[in-house]
Amino acid sequence: MPQKRKITTKDIRHLAWLAKLELSKKEVEAFRSQLSKILEYFSKIDEADVENLPPTFHVVKHYNVLREDEPRQFPSDLILQNPPKKKGRFIKAARIV
Repeated sequence: MPQKRKITTKDIRHLAWLAKLELSKKEVEAFRSQLSKILEYFSKIDEADVENLPPTFHVVKHYNVLREDEPRQFPSDLILQNPPKKKGRFIKAARIV
């Protein structure tokens, strides 16, 4: 079992520095306490017996909830009613370089 490491105020100050945050002494202590509790909770995962479990890639079964994409035909005169600029039977777009 891995050795548990205590979160120090130095660790919190380093994280705050990485995140470009300024924290008061009160905030540092509050975050140290909260992060310690969070990491302690996650350390319980180490205690889980997973030796005889088959490997899994997803926790839940995924399925496609979208409909099949089917091409549809539209009359070109109906489509050409919408664009602000057109030339003949083509849509005219702004030049992009």
